[in-house]
Amino acid sequence: MPGEKPIVLIGAQRNASEKDFDGPRNLLNAARICVSPEAKGKGAMIVLNNQINAAREVTKTHTSDVETFKSGDFGFLGTADTDRVIFYRSPLRRQHISIQMPKLPYVEIIAAYGGADGTLIKAAVNAGAKGLVIQALGWGNVNIPMYEAIKEVTAKGIPVVISTRVPNGRVLPVYGYIGGGNTLKQVGAIFADNLSPQKARLLLMLALQTTSKAEEIQKVFDK
Repeated sequence: MPGEKPIVLIGAQRNASEKDFDGPRNLLNAARICVSPEAKGKGAMIVLNNQINAAREVTKTHTSDVETFKSGDFGFLGTADTDRVIFYRSPLRRQHISIQMPKLPYVEIIAAYGGADGTLIKAAVNAGAKGLVIQALGWGNVNIPMYEAIKEVTAKGIPVVISTRVPNGRVLPVYGYIGGGNTLKQVGAIFADNLSPQKARLLLMLALQTTSKAEEIQKVFDK
């Protein structure tokens, strides 16, 4: 159910056998944040190394460093200091979609890269994928073979969401060459805004519970 209670996810970057294991600190900070009045209405957050990040914006940036989670252009929401929890801003782009099915629809992520020929797009659909997320280049662009495969899939009514492998910024239908974002939009592709491919996949899975229409799914990603 939608509500104002904060949700805090934590973890640890160092092994429990190490003398400077960071797990206990992160767990304590999570409890402190959950009972903080200022945390009300902040939604889902990730907290490591005393830094509070919004779930929508955050990404892991280092395999082992304790300061691995960062929010790119936006910065963290606040800090769990030694004396108190301090918030500096609130995440504004939040939405709640209930899980209505025992099992969410099958969605695959397909990466664009030099030499990609669209085979994996077709293979995913043949395997039963109800939707696809494309990890495109830059603003949301692919090569001609991938464009042709996306065009074929969207013509069958299967939603295709365009994300990017670039860590920061939104995808936009700008370029007009074949495979550019504008041509992908013309064949019915959906644009993931600033969501990573992994987050776009989860949102598409939730949206597919109620609709497969590109126009309606695009509205979900625009919120």
